[in-house]
Amino acid sequence: MWGILTALAYHVVVGIRHMMMDFGYLEETFEAGKRSAKISFVITVVLSLLAGVLVW
Repeated sequence: MWGILTALAYHVVVGIRHMMMDFGYLEETFEAGKRSAKISFVITVVLSLLAGVLVW
């Protein structure tokens, strides 16, 4: 259950990141892409930990 919630959280977070880039809210440079990917990963880790607490 925790793995499914983590995968879903990652999919949602990265999907929102992608939509923000498409709509022009984020720059489409290599550096901005790396930065937003790292932020997305951190948000996913936090959501994954929260999902672990919820499932436990």
